[in-house]
Amino acid sequence: MRRLSLMMGTLALLLPARAFALCPNCLGQTRNLTPTLRLLGAFMLVPFIVAYVAARLIRRACRPPR
Repeated sequence: MRRLSLMMGTLALLLPARAFALCPNCLGQTRNLTPTLRLLGAFMLVPFIVAYVAARLIRRACRPPR
């Protein structure tokens, strides 16, 4: 789990700044990426992160006891 989170964090830091704004309409309106657009991109990732964590918790709960 630590290795995966470290890899995801490194990947997020290595992505170009434009990748944080996932809304194509917003990207087309301005040449530079404002903090508002970065925040919008981050909020668009939240449902996927929540779904990943929930899936991990459900799998752990459904695993037979050792």
